[in-house]
Amino acid sequence: MQDFQTDHFMVREHPLIKDVFRLARRVAHCDLPVNISGETGTGKELLARFIHAESKRRKGQLVVVDCGVLATETARSELFGHVRGAFTGAHHARRGLVAEAEGGTLFLDEVGELDLDLQRQLLRVIQEGVFRPLGASIMQRVNVRVIAATHRDLAALVNEKKFRADLYYRLQVVPLSMPPLRARLSDIPLLVNHFCSFYHRGGSYKVLKPCAVAGLMDYDWPGNVRELQHEIARLQVMVDEEQIDETFLAHRIRNKKGVEDVYDLPFKEARRLQLQKFMYEYLHRQLLRNQGNVTLAAKESGLGRQYFQMRMAECGLYSKAYKRKGAIAD
Repeated sequence: MQDFQTDHFMVREHPLIKDVFRLARRVAHCDLPVNISGETGTGKELLARFIHAESKRRKGQLVVVDCGVLATETARSELFGHVRGAFTGAHHARRGLVAEAEGGTLFLDEVGELDLDLQRQLLRVIQEGVFRPLGASIMQRVNVRVIAATHRDLAALVNEKKFRADLYYRLQVVPLSMPPLRARLSDIPLLVNHFCSFYHRGGSYKVLKPCAVAGLMDYDWPGNVRELQHEIARLQVMVDEEQIDETFLAHRIRNKKGVEDVYDLPFKEARRLQLQKFMYEYLHRQLLRNQGNVTLAAKESGLGRQYFQMRMAECGLYSKAYKRKGAIAD
């Protein structure tokens, strides 16, 4: 799975997501706290892994803490560890997750779920590099870099007194925001290729026809990249055909803005959707026929090369995808 995540770092062409990773690479080389915001499924943990992999701490561990599932009664022990006899049943001392991240990175996923007391102790880790295990009488030092992530509005939680303002400002030294998939729909063809090749069976994988890819680009993807990944996994397992068209898409996607209901939309919206589908399929076929040679594809289309490239960018098509094995098939 790690190789899949590493490859996933490179599946980005839209300016929004490229800007995020450009800034992430820059901040990776310092030890400042980072707060990653974004909707569920946008890839906040992948961005945290990217920052760790690009940092001087990459030889250390990246310890992931899912703050949303920490049990309230054991959260302090899980995070900071405990000494022998700290509570009933504590027959042995235990290192916490913070100590496990020594020399590496501590990734706090859904940090907004932590209670106020744990937030106070976490702030001490960030500011002073110390923590106190449960039941201990002295502080322990720790050398970690903290990356936090949340889908919640931390500023609103601060106003509601549910999140410490001092911790908020410490985490907001370097804020990064992962854009939702609906804001970078042009990356969907690249992501489809990536997920199809990842879920291959028997050395080959099923491919999506242009009409199916266009159907995926018509959907809003409330679950973002994770939802797209699960949809491609479902298609690879459930569909017997080697080439997948729009009829095999999940009902929620097929009926979102599909052909069957396009005539119920306002004229301008219906025309835009139909033209978008036509443009994608037409350019795709020309590029496939010419093995990604944009000059030849534009000439055969009767279009100028620059205009052809502009329309390719709008559709999320890239010539290099047609020069290697695994391009989306006709």
